[in-house]
Amino acid sequence: MTGMFANLLRRLGLRRDPASSSNAPASTAELTADDLSDIPDMVQSGRVAQAEARLRAVLTRTPDSVDALHYLGLVCHQQGRHAEGARHIAAAVERAPGVAFLRANLAECLRASGDLVAAEQAAREALLLNPEQPAAEFNLAMVLADRRAHAEALAHALRALSANADWPEALTLVANLYIELNERGKAQDLLEHAHALRPDDAAVLMQALRNRAWICDWTPATGTSHADITAFADMLTRWAAAPDAAQFRGLNPFVAYEYAVAQSLRDAVTQAYCDAVIAKVKDNTLSSPLAPVTTGRLRIGYVSADFHRHPTMHLMHSLFALHDRSRFEIFAYSIGPDDGSDYRRQAMATVDHFIDIRNETPLQSAQRIHADGIAILVDLKGFTHEARPEIFALRPAPVRVAWLGYPASTGHGLNDYVIVDRVVAPPSMQAQFGEQFVWMPHSYQVNDHRQAIAPDTPSREALGLPESGFVFACFNHVYKIEPRMFGVWMRILNRVPGSVLWLYESNPTARANLECAAAAHGILPERLVFGGTLAKPEHLARLRQADLFLDTLWINAHTGASDALWAGVPVLTCPQDTFASRVAASLVTAAGLPQLVCADLDAYAATAVHLAEQRDELLPMRRHLEDHRQQLPLFDTPRFARNLERAFQQMWRRHVANEAPQAFAVVENR
Repeated sequence: MTGMFANLLRRLGLRRDPASSSNAPASTAELTADDLSDIPDMVQSGRVAQAEARLRAVLTRTPDSVDALHYLGLVCHQQGRHAEGARHIAAAVERAPGVAFLRANLAECLRASGDLVAAEQAAREALLLNPEQPAAEFNLAMVLADRRAHAEALAHALRALSANADWPEALTLVANLYIELNERGKAQDLLEHAHALRPDDAAVLMQALRNRAWICDWTPATGTSHADITAFADMLTRWAAAPDAAQFRGLNPFVAYEYAVAQSLRDAVTQAYCDAVIAKVKDNTLSSPLAPVTTGRLRIGYVSADFHRHPTMHLMHSLFALHDRSRFEIFAYSIGPDDGSDYRRQAMATVDHFIDIRNETPLQSAQRIHADGIAILVDLKGFTHEARPEIFALRPAPVRVAWLGYPASTGHGLNDYVIVDRVVAPPSMQAQFGEQFVWMPHSYQVNDHRQAIAPDTPSREALGLPESGFVFACFNHVYKIEPRMFGVWMRILNRVPGSVLWLYESNPTARANLECAAAAHGILPERLVFGGTLAKPEHLARLRQADLFLDTLWINAHTGASDALWAGVPVLTCPQDTFASRVAASLVTAAGLPQLVCADLDAYAATAVHLAEQRDELLPMRRHLEDHRQQLPLFDTPRFARNLERAFQQMWRRHVANEAPQAFAVVENR
C-alpha cells in the first residue's frame, strides 16, 4: 500500500515538491516547504495516519492550502477512500484551476470511485492545460478505456508510450487496448517488454500469461509461457507469505483458476481482491439503514452487464417471464451496453422494471437499489469483465446472492449466498467460498427451453468437415484450451483415422499457433477445422454436424456445453477440483448422461476413442437428447424457475427471522 503514493507521483508526472512553490495562489504563500515536503516519505514509510493528521492540522490553520488539500486527497485515494480523495483534490482545483496535474489526479480519483463521466472531463481539462505532458495523455487514455472508448483511448495511450518506450503502465495499457480491439498478436510483445521491466510484478505477468492463452502460444521461450507457469505460482506463493498482500490487488482472482495452482493461493488472491473492493467504497454510506420489508411481493434485483447478446442472456432468455408475479417483483439493473438485440429487448419486456445504471457511480446505483426496496440482490457478474462488485460491497439489499456469471467465490464480504449444485460444489468445497452454498436440485445453470435452432442444417462440406470422418468438436473460447488437454486431443486424433477436431476461430494468431502445435504432435494441421462466429440459431444448427463435443480441463465449456446438448451432441468431460472445472459434469448429469463424466484424462481419451470406433453407442445418447429435451431437468426452465424461487424464499425467511446465512438444499416439490 505504501508504494501507491509514490506510484501516483511517478505515473502521473507529479513533482514531490509542494505545488505552492510555483503554481499555488497567493493564499498559500505563507505555507513553508517544511510543512509538507516530507509527506511522501511519511506515506511511503507506512506512517499514513501521521501524514493524514499532519495534513488535517495544516488545513485547520490554512484551509485554502492547495498542497495540503492535494496531498490529503492522494492519501485518501491510496487508502481506498476514492470519493473522499476526489472531494479534497476538487477543492484544490477550485483554488488553483490552472494546475494541470491537480486535474489529472482528480481524474484518477474520480475514475477509481466509478464516476467516469466526471473523470473524463477532468482528464481532458488536464490535457488541455498541458498538451505536451505524456502523463496527461496516459491519464485520459485510462479513463477512456474504462468508458470502453477503446479506439480513442489507444490513440492517447500510444502518444504517451511514444514519449517513453520503457513505461510499464503505458505498455500494459496499450496492450490491453489492442486486446479489446481483438489485435492480440500486437499485444504480446508489449506485455513481454513490461514483464521484463518488472519481473516481480504479478499483475504484469498475469496479463502476459492470459494473452498467451488467448493466442495459444505455448512455447517455453520466456517466463510467461504455459510451460513455465510455475513462475506464476511461485510468485503468488511469495506474495501470500508477505505481510502486505497489496500486490494481489492487481490480480483478477479468476486467473488463478485457469492454471493448476494450489487452492490456498486462489483463496488468497480472491480475498485480497474482495478486500480491495470493499475498501474502495468504505467511505461511502447509504442514505438510510436497511429496513426489512415483510409484506407484498418479494422484490428481486438482478445486476448484470450482459443484458444483451451474451452467453448469460442466452441462458436466461426465458427465465424472467416465468417468475411468479403474484409473489415476486423483478428488477433488472443494467451496467452494460445496449446492443439493440432481441436479447436486450426480451429482458426489458419480461421484467417489471428495467433500469440502466451504466453511467452511475457504485454509490448512486446502491442508493437507487436501496430506495427500490430490493430484498434479494443477485450478482450475475462476480469479478468478470465489466463487473461492479462495489455495488454489492455497499450492501444495498438485505440479502446478496452470487449466481451464474462467475464460477468461483467472490470472497468473504460481498455476497451472502452462492447458487450451486452438488456436482459443481459438493459440501467439501464450502471452505473455498465466502458465500454459503444453496444447492439446486439438478444443475445450477438455467437454460432457455425455447431456444431456436435454425431449420436448415448446413452440410458437412459447406462447413469444411469430412463427409464420413468422425467430427470431434470444441467451440470453447481458445483461452480455455490448455496444452495438456490439447495433447490428449491430438492422441485421440492419432488413434481415430480420418477424424477431425472442429474448433472456434477466436483470432488468427491462435489459429496459426494451434495448427503449429498440431504439427508438433504429428497431426496434419488440416485436421483442425475452424468455425467463425454465427448467430445463435445458425450456430446451434451447425453443431448438429458434430459427433462428440470434447470439453476442456480447468475452465469447462459452460454455455457452450449447454448449446451442444441442446443441439443433440453428447459432451465428454473430465471434472477437476474447482467449480469452473466441474460445470460440464453438472450439465451432462442434469441432461441424463452421467456416463460421459470421466474420472481422469486416460479414461477421457479412451472413451472418446471408443465412441468414435463404436458410433452406434452415440445414437441412443443423441436420441435421448433430441426426444426428451424439454423434459430433461437441464432444459426444463419453468421447473428451474420454481426451484430458484424456493431458494429466494428460504433465504428471505432466514433473513426475516434474523438468522445468519447458512447453506441449504432446495427441496423440489413435484
